Amino acid sequence: MAGNPHDLAIGNARRKVERSEYYPDSDRVLLGADTIIAVESCVFGKPVGRDSARRMLESLSNRWHEVITGIYIYGPNKETDSPGISVDAAASTRVRFRSLSKSDIRGYLDSREWEGKAGAYAIQDAGRELVKEWEGDFDNVVGLPTNLVHDTLIRQFSHCRFL
Repeated sequence: MAGNPHDLAIGNARRKVERSEYYPDSDRVLLGADTIIAVESCVFGKPVGRDSARRMLESLSNRWHEVITGIYIYGPNKETDSPGISVDAAASTRVRFRSLSKSDIRGYLDSREWEGKAGAYAIQDAGRELVKEWEGDFDNVVGLPTNLVHDTLIRQFSHCRFL
């Protein structure tokens, strides 16, 4: 994948919102989020199979990488009934894996926890054992930067009523 990783994550989040059956319903606030992994010039999304996951984990072993979650929020305009307004942003957290042996990788792959996870791991579960350290927002690595979402909703959509 080419291009700026932040723009890619935001673009993916925007497409999720735009595919919603409620878009562009001006009575609803819609949130899309997408997480990707960037290491040097490579961007990792979700692995397409076990071999893809293995290659990702091998690439991340004993290295720092960036976890980027793009958000896109669409909702009613506070000035008028339409058109709606949209806001996008991205959060970034640096994560460093410990040195992974083939046995470590095989064991994690056998857990199947990597399926559907950007970079082939989930830090909130057994994948935490792969991680040596991180700098930044842990919730972002889980897949939703809650502080960023909260602050954006308060700043841009405080006129909306949330259930």
